[in-house]
Amino acid sequence: MSDTIRDALDSIGGIEGVEKVALISRTGMFIEGDSFDGGDTFSAMSAIILGAAETATMGMGALKKVVVHLDDGKNLIITSVGKKGVLAVLADRDVYDEIEQIKGRFENLI
Repeated sequence: MSDTIRDALDSIGGIEGVEKVALISRTGMFIEGDSFDGGDTFSAMSAIILGAAETATMGMGALKKVVVHLDDGKNLIITSVGKKGVLAVLADRDVYDEIEQIKGRFENLI
């Protein structure tokens, strides 16, 4: 069975607690997924946040994720997908462990 970006995004979207998921390029361009408020700005800033965190932690070990805790109890999880992608996930809890199992499916797609 061939996998598509949409299939992989749908798998993440099917995780309990996930509300939105988007795939973004490292340059900040929206690739596919759910729309977030702010659209292009959200995509660009998600890529910038991940890049800044990677730069800030250089020499400390590989960065796994950036989690933004929102005041309504939700979490925005930003993580890399290979060398070319950024994954942004809005969820009611930290779902990184479940996402980690799916991230590899994007490797040959972007």
